[in-house]
Amino acid sequence: MTSAVRNGSPGGRGAPSGSTSGIEPPYPAREDDEPSPASGVRNRSVLVALHGERVHLGAVDLGRVIAGALRAPLHGLFVCSGPVDPSDVPAHLGVDPEALHGVVLHVDASDDLPGALATATERGDAAFVVVASEPEELTDRRLGVGRLAARALEAAACGVVVIHPAHRPPGRLQRILLPLDGAPSTAAAIAPVGELARRLGAELDIVMVGGASPRDEDAESAPPVSTPAPSEPGAMVAPLYVDQPQHEWPAFTEEFLARFLSAIGHCPHDVSTRFFLGRGAPASEILRLARELASDLVVLVWHGQLVDQHGAVFRDVLRGAPCPVMVLRR
Repeated sequence: MTSAVRNGSPGGRGAPSGSTSGIEPPYPAREDDEPSPASGVRNRSVLVALHGERVHLGAVDLGRVIAGALRAPLHGLFVCSGPVDPSDVPAHLGVDPEALHGVVLHVDASDDLPGALATATERGDAAFVVVASEPEELTDRRLGVGRLAARALEAAACGVVVIHPAHRPPGRLQRILLPLDGAPSTAAAIAPVGELARRLGAELDIVMVGGASPRDEDAESAPPVSTPAPSEPGAMVAPLYVDQPQHEWPAFTEEFLARFLSAIGHCPHDVSTRFFLGRGAPASEILRLARELASDLVVLVWHGQLVDQHGAVFRDVLRGAPCPVMVLRR
């Protein structure tokens, strides 16, 4: 596999492994403790949808990790048909009150949980929304995730993190996989994850994905391939001689990271990165790398459509990722 590394100086380490319920991750203070304005996460909270019988605690744990890294308040939204005092929410969820320690609880008396969540995210005061995907019988067929998660993905103006019941919520986020297609409009949406990676002390694994290899059935042994012709001004495609690094690969890597990660994506320079060129079908390659690199989080940029090739890749990765998926809208 063709890859390159950019060493940064991450400012801190993640929380210890294991459940983080009731524990604020010990991220050390930084001189530049305020997030960059370009990241869109300054002075904003992290919101967790509290629902379901078992999976919502994984969302709380993950929300706590993200909120701790951003020094942001963690809010929880509980929706029920009648009025409930916030202090009674743990009993309604059937969890120990300690599991929601430090969570600012909000109760919405409504029969429409997706609608209430959509309204909460439209207010614009959340940097990220964390939603647990419901079991298979409650799945939205278009996106392959729970109906609540699907509604959040469609309505939220901020990043949405989807965690499936089968996902073990990471005690800390150390490896973040970020696929990019060489399009400026995609890179323009990634600023929040760059800031989060800096705060977590996490490493970004950037994979450039595009066209399928002519030997998809043997993608592992197939040579890396170039992405399709640029679809918008300023887009980049892979060099022709990536199998001969002495020719174009080092210069291409440097230019790609400088343009899309730093200039357009506003990723802090002290975030360590590794750069990979995908081979084969994009969705399969993203999922393969997520498994091989032991990614704790996959980040996808979505334009809101499912009918084109980009939408198909988005849906397949969202359904099949072995870890939580963060979705950023472009």
